[in-house]
Amino acid sequence: MTTADAQTVVIGAGALGSAAAYWLAERGQTDVVVLEQFDLGHGNGASQDHSRAIRHSYHDNAYGRLTQAAYDNWDRLATESGQAVLLRTGGVEIGLRGTVGEEMIGRYRKILADQGHPFEAGDNALLAERYPQFRVDEPATVTFQPDMGLVDIGKAGQTHRALAAASGVTFRPRTTVTRLESLDAAVRVHTGSGSLLARHVVVTAGAWTDSVLAGAGQTWRTTVSQEQVAYFVPKALRQFTPDVFPVWGWYGPTLFYGFPIHGEVAVKIARDMSGRFVTTSTRSFDPVPEETALLEGFLRERLPDAAGFELYSKTCVYDMPPDRNFVLGTMPGHPRVVVGIGAGHAGKFAGLFGEILSELVVAGRSRYPIAPFAADRPALTDPSFTPVFAL
Repeated sequence: MTTADAQTVVIGAGALGSAAAYWLAERGQTDVVVLEQFDLGHGNGASQDHSRAIRHSYHDNAYGRLTQAAYDNWDRLATESGQAVLLRTGGVEIGLRGTVGEEMIGRYRKILADQGHPFEAGDNALLAERYPQFRVDEPATVTFQPDMGLVDIGKAGQTHRALAAASGVTFRPRTTVTRLESLDAAVRVHTGSGSLLARHVVVTAGAWTDSVLAGAGQTWRTTVSQEQVAYFVPKALRQFTPDVFPVWGWYGPTLFYGFPIHGEVAVKIARDMSGRFVTTSTRSFDPVPEETALLEGFLRERLPDAAGFELYSKTCVYDMPPDRNFVLGTMPGHPRVVVGIGAGHAGKFAGLFGEILSELVVAGRSRYPIAPFAADRPALTDPSFTPVFAL
């Protein structure tokens, strides 16, 4: 029988990998090794910064069925660690009447109703009553969710890593995985400084997933895009603190979203999907001035008192399968390799996905309804599938 160096090797110590390591220890694994090609808590991927929006509203019940468990896991982590990683601010989603935004919010409301989550459906009057900071003169469809809020994603990763390390998990930063080799009863993990033999491997490498799995025949055509967020110091600070201002989404041809003051003395704004497709070697850490100007222009039009001076802008990368849905499953043909891909929007689910990945390793299946995110679905296995990146 093959003697393994570890029960499970986790590749990538971002939000998903750190949570997976924590949950593997919670499930009784005493020999877990996490390999990270950069320093722990690095800013090269998409697992840092102060905030990720968390909500119950989605376009499909495949997501809606998982949101409550995501909230529950963050609450559990906060109780265990004493760290406030989830902040419920309330939230609004806005779409102008007669646009794609109105249609999207209609779908979201259906999912909220299907799953039994509380919300208020209204229009401009609801927005003006709750959040007069917005300037929306055109007829709009507005939804308020009391549970909407933010996850402090950087703190969440630090917390998962601290608890995992206290339970005996070993973290090896600055260790690059070059290839995986599936054997009958183990997986050999080749790195730039040697190899390890593991009973199972969890791959949570984000934008680097394809390069990690290429040697094992992975052909999922993950697309990497360079995204950008901006922080602006409001003209009136007290109007944008979390007790009076929400996490928000603006749905239209361009999906803008933003946050109250948190982490910095500034509000955060971004848009989903800039369309700047890159690779991990060609992405830039330099913000694109045109993108910052676009975000500032939106603030000046819709949240004028938030549009003070720019504190800073920063870039990150999305890792997107062809259908931009999550991947949570065992890699076809490699029964000991479990893969987690966040598709550019998994931060809010990271605590739950860590649990799911640990279940797949320890039990071979998950108690959560993750069939839509299987690793052998047509979008991943059919080379003729046309990529669709809009949610």
